[in-house]
Amino acid sequence: MNMSSIQKWVKTLFVALGTILTVYIAFSTLGYISNSKVHYANFMLCIMLLSSLYGIQNLVDEFKKQTNRKIFFFRAGLLLVGASLAIAGAAFVRVNAIRLDQIHPFFEDFDFYMGLILLTGVLLLTWFHWGLILTSLIALTVIYFFFGHLVTLPVLMLPEYDPKFVMNYLGLGLAEGMFWFARVAADNIYFLIIYASLLLGVGMLNLVVEIGKVAGNRVRGGAAFPAIVGSGIVASVMGQAVANVVLTGKLTIPMMKSRGFRPNMAGAIEAVASTSGQIMPPVLGLAAFIIAVFLNVPYMDVALAGLIPALLFLSGVTFGVLVNAYQEDLPKLSETIDADAIKRLLPAFLLSFGVVLVLLLGYYSPSFAGLLGIAVALAICPLQGRYRPTRKALFDSFSEGLALITLLSLLLIAVGPLAQTFQTTNLAQRLGAFLSQLVPDNKLLMLTGAMVVSLLLGMGLPTPVAYLVVALSLVPFIMATGVEAIVAHFFVFYFAVFSTLTPPVAVSALAAAKLSGGTFFGTALDAMKLMLTTFIIPFSFCYHPQLLQFPNIGWDVIPPIALIIVLQITTSAACYGYFFTRLTWVERWLFAFVTASGLVLLFGWSRHELIGTGIILLITCTRVFFIKYRSRERKP
Repeated sequence: MNMSSIQKWVKTLFVALGTILTVYIAFSTLGYISNSKVHYANFMLCIMLLSSLYGIQNLVDEFKKQTNRKIFFFRAGLLLVGASLAIAGAAFVRVNAIRLDQIHPFFEDFDFYMGLILLTGVLLLTWFHWGLILTSLIALTVIYFFFGHLVTLPVLMLPEYDPKFVMNYLGLGLAEGMFWFARVAADNIYFLIIYASLLLGVGMLNLVVEIGKVAGNRVRGGAAFPAIVGSGIVASVMGQAVANVVLTGKLTIPMMKSRGFRPNMAGAIEAVASTSGQIMPPVLGLAAFIIAVFLNVPYMDVALAGLIPALLFLSGVTFGVLVNAYQEDLPKLSETIDADAIKRLLPAFLLSFGVVLVLLLGYYSPSFAGLLGIAVALAICPLQGRYRPTRKALFDSFSEGLALITLLSLLLIAVGPLAQTFQTTNLAQRLGAFLSQLVPDNKLLMLTGAMVVSLLLGMGLPTPVAYLVVALSLVPFIMATGVEAIVAHFFVFYFAVFSTLTPPVAVSALAAAKLSGGTFFGTALDAMKLMLTTFIIPFSFCYHPQLLQFPNIGWDVIPPIALIIVLQITTSAACYGYFFTRLTWVERWLFAFVTASGLVLLFGWSRHELIGTGIILLITCTRVFFIKYRSRERKP
């Protein structure tokens, strides 16, 4: 049997098992299966099986690409050992779920060893699918839980815990550790991810690109708008930046390059637009679900809170793209718009997404909302005429959804022990006490330090994990400076997202550079220029928490929004040296001065905020009219 046949049979088995799990989760979502400890043990076992099968598919791809044989055989051994241990441990927990729940934490020796086998298998599978850095971080926290009493530093030393007590909190208790965030995967995100993939199967990508053309045909540099609109919408449902760059960039980056955008800039725009999806409701790249768990609030409250900052993020990126387009004298898009495609494809997206949104706003479970969204999309897509999706397109989109939910579920299962260790050992407060000896008790300095840590961690970790680590270690410390809990969580989350674009790693910029043919550092630097207008947003809602209070907002939200928009415009002008005409260095420094003055006002808000905002607006508007008048005088 050749490799292609093996891959085909493994994929068939993967989809068959995934279909069984999907039907099972659907029955659970509809209330026909109770969310008992046995239920989550079933989910754990299925994810271990699916992770193993998906790993075999990856290995076959690597073999066909003639990957270095030493690396291939190492990864094959890693997968074989990890899958064997994880499946054996998960099967044991499933068979003994009721007994383990009744006797915890007083386990027998064999129970303890099987729990250790399960934990080791999960870590090895995580190493295979998510890399060594994440696995090492989780492994270090687990080792700390077991052997923290040997640490000599007093502030970090733990009492000596019984190993069975530790294993209870790492996963054998069926409510902690590996099972903590497994509940989030099974009860919340499962059908949202499947729904997002299905939308791509019924033609959402083509739809949003056509909608982007509508905007792009009206402004200079309009070729960027299919990326801003299309990638932003797709990523807001998918919630994954790098995967979205690869998915939508194949269409948007060539379009931008053909209309005059430099390769680096085309890649940067796609990378930034795809990143915006991680902070755009309703999904927020899984972080909304984790924040909701930490704060013990409904998921939709967290998603709604992120709406205003997300819109401000998009406005900042749009200003940067427009200023750059006028600076380089780029044309409008002038693409033919397929109006029939919009008319045919829009109902499936709008009606299904409307159902999902209404149910989420009604505080139904996200999984139930996603399930009904799938039903509506499947019911309407046969009416799309010549844009009706084929069975293969639907099958492929379902397969991709299964792969994505498998990887995300494995990620959530793996980081459970990390989060549990921080909580049970009080490690967060211990680190906070340690850091308090190093960092002055100053709000702005603390926030700046948290920003740097979030950016550094995000370079080598998946965004949800980078957020989780910083949230566990620094959020209590940030809250000690007077910042509200939800604001502190959003602050570290935003910079964990931004880290996908910051050198030296910048995984989103790397993916975009490969598609655009530009250089990695050039793409990353252009992305940082675009992102510069958005870095003030997390600091802004720390000083003006009303920005995170949607829909319970008042008139006091208008001054900070107005000031942020002004600062985005002045920052873009200072960065690109253009505002109605090319700016001299003196004029660029003037815009930079206006930006600095606005930041002082933003962070030092007082009762005279309206007067201050008005002064900044007046200065900017006066400067705009002056530059526009001068540009007219220069014309022959």
